[in-house]
Amino acid sequence: MFYEARGSTWALIQFLYAVEIDFQDILKKKNALVSLRQIIRELEATQDSIISPVVLNGGGFGIFANYSLVMASYISRANAAVIDMRNLLSQG
Repeated sequence: MFYEARGSTWALIQFLYAVEIDFQDILKKKNALVSLRQIIRELEATQDSIISPVVLNGGGFGIFANYSLVMASYISRANAAVIDMRNLLSQG
């Protein structure tokens, strides 16, 4: 499940790179280019290398990392930025 989500975010990053290039004029006009780059930056953080040879899902306050929780945090912040950008683009 972890690697499936990681692969999906990688594909989404590639789509967003294409959106940045194809719709650059519109994004600049609406001042949404910074928001798009923030979304890409948040999603790129999900692609950081993992130190452990196995994906750990330790408790929130345990000694082991919880990689799924960390990735979910990045995806959640990207989702909030997408909502903000959508509102920005829908305004005249």
